[in-house]
Amino acid sequence: MTIIAGIDEAGYGPLLGPMVITITAFDVPDEKANCSLWDLLNDAVSNDMKGKGQRLTVRDSKRLYNAQKGLKPLENAALSFLWSKDLKTTSFYQLLKNLLCYHAETIAGYPWYAERDYPLPLATNISAILNYADLLKYALDKQGVQFCYASSCVVTVREFNEWVKATDNKSVVLFNNCAALISRLWNNFKGNISLIVDKQGGRNNYAELLKGFLHKVDVKILKESAKVSTYEVVDQQRKMEISFVEKGEDTCMAVALASIFSKYVRELFMHLENQYWLRLVPNLEPTAGYYTDALRFLSQIEDVRKKESIQDNILIRIK
Repeated sequence: MTIIAGIDEAGYGPLLGPMVITITAFDVPDEKANCSLWDLLNDAVSNDMKGKGQRLTVRDSKRLYNAQKGLKPLENAALSFLWSKDLKTTSFYQLLKNLLCYHAETIAGYPWYAERDYPLPLATNISAILNYADLLKYALDKQGVQFCYASSCVVTVREFNEWVKATDNKSVVLFNNCAALISRLWNNFKGNISLIVDKQGGRNNYAELLKGFLHKVDVKILKESAKVSTYEVVDQQRKMEISFVEKGEDTCMAVALASIFSKYVRELFMHLENQYWLRLVPNLEPTAGYYTDALRFLSQIEDVRKKESIQDNILIRIK
């Protein structure tokens, strides 16, 4: 069997809210390792909203989510894949636990997150999730493919700010969290691993970075370019081909699914944050946290923020 995995993030650029990075992994028969997961799972999954029928849509989250569509397409995909693994996910905190990113001490430091669990699904319904999950199980079993897991790193504002101050480079913060997910994948599986990571910024050279967090491995450069940088990582028990690919979510379903999980989790965090301030400032328009609208939002909550003694370091990113 070959492990096919993908990593993508959501929330690298906003002024408010967390950054979320997710990895998804599938166990695929060796003879099908070069096949597209979209093709293998075509009975249950589509990469387009048009003509999808009763199937799930799995594609870049930026194409799935907007104000008109809302959370429903993201939620259908994320929760259905978890339920197909019998990971029953009926609340926000439970979702974080199933994605291995629930940290009670971190959440406790934010009045809009602490003790504010809420039920899921938020935009779809459990019957739809169960139907999609059954369809996924059928398609996975038919092809001999296993959905191994999805796992996320959530970088909250305080943590983000502390890491940026320490490194003076927010791209390092992103890569370090990607590295944690890559290490988790590397340590969990033996044999052949194929990993695609959505390319980050303008970096083309990753060999030394890979050597820095994967210990006692040989790293061979297969290709380095503006669009794709590929490496072979080997030790005595396993081999991994890892590619950093521009717009990886368009070429690899595992990356697209990671994009969906990351965006979904970030939006659920933003839902809590917006609800907190809406309780304090009537008629306040919610924000997605991106720069221009975040400035509007901050100006409208300024008086209440001072009254509630909310410090900038848990609310506003420094980069």
